[in-house]
Amino acid sequence: MHPVIKIISFLVVALFLTRADLYGIALTLVVLAFLYIRGIHFNPHSTWRLLRRMRWLFISILVTYLWFTPGVPLVPFLEKYSPTAEGAAGGLLRIATLSLIVIQVGLLLHTTSREELVGAIRWLVAPLSVVGLDRDRLALRIVLILDSVDEIQMLLRQQMSEFSADGKRISRIAHTVGNLFKAVASRAEGAPLRSITVAEQECPPFIQWLYPVTLVFLFSLGSTL
Repeated sequence: MHPVIKIISFLVVALFLTRADLYGIALTLVVLAFLYIRGIHFNPHSTWRLLRRMRWLFISILVTYLWFTPGVPLVPFLEKYSPTAEGAAGGLLRIATLSLIVIQVGLLLHTTSREELVGAIRWLVAPLSVVGLDRDRLALRIVLILDSVDEIQMLLRQQMSEFSADGKRISRIAHTVGNLFKAVASRAEGAPLRSITVAEQECPPFIQWLYPVTLVFLFSLGSTL
């Protein structure tokens, strides 16, 4: 599948998933199952890491829904301090929605190279050149950000290993962040100049545009049922 079509299809599914309804979740699972049958698999290890990084967001969403959504108390003797059944249903539905979006991100990153992603984004924003957006500069910024993320993660792991070895954790927070900033600045100043090539994406085959169009149609059915 063309990288442009992949990105557009992902955006279509993610947009409809924001409505957080059972139909959208079920349809997304069907789409993922279809891709799996076709041999398009996501990387379970990297996807699990993405989900783990969002665990505190998931917990905060669940707590907010449980105690701030009116409804039937789950623990009647707690009365107004009890979480509600409606809150549990709403919170779990929202968490399931976000989890599916994360899984799709993992699938997109696993099946598309960095060069293809940047080239596809560059192709998609081409119409914005009429309002003064330099797509080449945008593509360059994306490449530099992606490169920096990997390097900063490596530096952060080094700093956190030193941080964990120290018993005075709270007193070391500012020092650890400061060391990370200095390390990033030092790497940036000493980095050699290099050329960056972004692949030029051709227009996707006409037949492949049927994928996002079909997704829009199927998800739209949910609002009419």
